[in-house]
Amino acid sequence: MLTQAHVRALRDNPSAAVRAEIAAAIEPSPRGELEITDVNNHYLRQGRLELETLGRGSAWFDTGTPESLLQAAEFVATIEARQGLKIACPEEVAWRQKWIDDQELERLAAEYAGNSYGRYLEGLLEER
Repeated sequence: MLTQAHVRALRDNPSAAVRAEIAAAIEPSPRGELEITDVNNHYLRQGRLELETLGRGSAWFDTGTPESLLQAAEFVATIEARQGLKIACPEEVAWRQKWIDDQELERLAAEYAGNSYGRYLEGLLEER
């Protein structure tokens, strides 16, 4: 059973027919939806799923309702405001992993000139 873990990888990408077969075997949840957790548990029972435990500081939100989507948005806004860091900033990840250089980050920041996201990217270059 999946609990404090998230899916890292499926060993293969099943065909549409296999996906439809799995979905047909799943009962809708109390909110009337097919839940991805049930699909993941199916793959887990088959040994076709790798799991990774979420480490300290990680958070997972099910954003299937308007209320839970709002909670996730408020969480991100709070972390970003209090820590001064962006969550899931692909340009920053690419730069820190050295997949792009300073000049490319500067070019990307220029695409967002005049807004807080662009200023955040520019600030990364200033921290070097």
